[in-house]
Amino acid sequence: MLLNSLMFWMMITEAGICLLLSLPYGQWISHAVISFLAKNLKYTPANMVATVVLSVVSILFLSDVMTVYKHHSSDEVLSDGMRIRLLTAQRDMYITGFCLFLFLLLRLVYIALATNLRLEKNLEAMKKQAEGAAAGYKSLLAENETFKKQTEKIHQLLGDEEGEDKKKKVDALARLVQENADLEEKVKTSDEKLQKAENQVAAVTKQAEGQSSAFMKLMDEKNESDKHLETAKTQEEEIKRQREQIAKLSEERDSLKTQIQDYDFMFAEAKKKAE
Repeated sequence: MLLNSLMFWMMITEAGICLLLSLPYGQWISHAVISFLAKNLKYTPANMVATVVLSVVSILFLSDVMTVYKHHSSDEVLSDGMRIRLLTAQRDMYITGFCLFLFLLLRLVYIALATNLRLEKNLEAMKKQAEGAAAGYKSLLAENETFKKQTEKIHQLLGDEEGEDKKKKVDALARLVQENADLEEKVKTSDEKLQKAENQVAAVTKQAEGQSSAFMKLMDEKNESDKHLETAKTQEEEIKRQREQIAKLSEERDSLKTQIQDYDFMFAEAKKKAE
């Protein structure tokens, strides 16, 4: 009985946590809690405790399922006591089943949120890296344009000169051309890095969208489990009502037995007097 009460309150707690996670406001609180848990409970005994709880709930669920199957598969006519046991086993099966489902749901939600937060951090870092690469690319383009203008001016200056001065200026022009080629190579490398960073950002964004879709699917499954929980509560109320009726009928049966005993005693006394 104590174990069933623990399972019931565990199910209520899990449903409350799922409800809080699905609220449209206060998301930063859940994100902060998930970040804290992912950072501090990654390699602690909490994982082992969660595994033990999952195993216990699974064993209880399988036990209740086997009990219900045993009663259903029997061809004998069930007495009132066996019917009550069957209804109790069905109730326990629903409770442990919802506990198991909500536990797995919370575990999947935790993994999805932790992965989503980690991907968001990676996305921010990649965006900053891409912005830095884009700024460097623009700077190199501006320098390239400046060197092109300087080269055009040098060509204009060399138009009418001859001799040693022209040779020096030609050497200076060659150095400028070489520096320009080096700058073009740097621009090309920066362009490749920028393209790679943009591809990484697109991949991370797509993965984050997939995580969001999975989270919404989990929320839909949680709503469906809430409906099943309402059904289980209704069945539990029906069981209580039937128990009250059985108790009332038992009292009436005991009263009838007492009256029959009184009648037997009176009949015996009358028989003695008649003799």
